[in-house]
Amino acid sequence: MSKINWTIMACLCMALTTVELTQSRGWRGVVPLHSTRADVERLLGSPKESRGVASTYESKDQRVIVFYSAGRCKETGSDAWNVPRDTVLSITIHPNAKLLVHDLNLDKTKYERVANDHIQGVIYYFNKEEGVRISARLLEKEGEDVDSITYEPAARDNNLRCSRSAPQQSAPNSTEYLILKFDEYSGLPLEDERARLDNFAIHLQKDQPQFKGYIIVYARANARSQAKAHAKWAKDYLVNVRNIVSSRISAMDGGCRRRMEVELYALPNSLSPPKPNASCD
Repeated sequence: MSKINWTIMACLCMALTTVELTQSRGWRGVVPLHSTRADVERLLGSPKESRGVASTYESKDQRVIVFYSAGRCKETGSDAWNVPRDTVLSITIHPNAKLLVHDLNLDKTKYERVANDHIQGVIYYFNKEEGVRISARLLEKEGEDVDSITYEPAARDNNLRCSRSAPQQSAPNSTEYLILKFDEYSGLPLEDERARLDNFAIHLQKDQPQFKGYIIVYARANARSQAKAHAKWAKDYLVNVRNIVSSRISAMDGGCRRRMEVELYALPNSLSPPKPNASCD
C-alpha cells in the first residue's frame, strides 16, 4: 500500500477516535452546503468508489459516504438545495470498530433521544439545529453502540432550501420520516441515480440485512406507465447489478405527482409496506 493511502487511512481512524459533533466546523472541516467535492478530496484523497453524486471511502475501521449536489434545485424533497453541483449535502460515517454513544460526549441539551418503536434496541439521536443525526444499537451491558453518524445541513441554512422542496416536518413526524425513508430524489441523470441505488444496496446488505427495501415511483397523470417501468428498472438494477435478493426488494407505482419522483424505504420485515403519498394538482 502506498504512503499516501496509509496516510488517508490514518486520518480516517483518527477522525473516529476524536469525533467532534460541532456542525459549525462540520466533520473535520467539511460542512454540508458550504464545502465541495474538491475540499473532501483534499482531505481524504481519491475515494474507493465514486459514482455521480456519491463517493465512498473505506478503511478497516470505518466507511464514509459523501453525497453531493447534482446542481442547483435539481431534485425535490429534503435533498433539494440551491447550491452548485458537487457541493457537499451530507457525510455519513459507519464505524466498523465499536464506538459508544457515551464516548461522543453529546451535549444532552441539544440532542433529542428517540427509541425506534418498530425495531427493538435501535436508538436515534437528533440535533436538528446543528444538522447531526446518530443511529445506535442498545447493548446488553455496555450502553449504546454507534451504527452511523450523519452530518446534514444545519437549521441556519434553511434559506438555501429550494422553494419547491417539501418543508421540514415538525416532531414527531420528522423523526419518523428520517427513520423510515432512506432516500428520495427526482430528475437525476442515470449515473447519479445508480449512485443513490448503490448506497441503498450497501445499507441493505451491510447495515440492515434483516430489512426489506421498497421503491416507490411517482409520475405525472399522463405518464403512469413510465412510473411502472422506472420502478421495475430500479429493482432490476438492485437485483442484477448489486446482488440484492429479489424477495427483499419491492417496487411499486406510487400514483400521480407533478413530476417523476422516487422514494426509497428500508423497513424491518415485521412492518407493513410504506403507503404511497400521491398528490396531483
